[in-house]
Amino acid sequence: MFAPQDPSAGSRWIHRGLLAFVLLTCLRVWLGPVPMLQTAYGQIPDAGLQRKQILDEARLTNQLLSDIKHTLEAGTLHVRLEGADNPADRGAPRRSNP
Repeated sequence: MFAPQDPSAGSRWIHRGLLAFVLLTCLRVWLGPVPMLQTAYGQIPDAGLQRKQILDEARLTNQLLSDIKHTLEAGTLHVRLEGADNPADRGAPRRSNP
């Protein structure tokens, strides 16, 4: 490697190295830490849009309930029970309620 000619030349290299190290450390502190990963920024939810969507869904639910109510009040419902019309189930023993 490089052998200094006089003892003061070696100490100059040490002083220069220390000065460079201190300057780089100060620069690093001034700039702040460098993140290893990208920062994830949260999104602010749109409260107005959320309220509008809730109201739209409530209106749709009210309309469906109104249709069901109208059908129950005005119409005749035909109810079919599964297994009741099956002739194979007629011979099966019935369970008694305790």
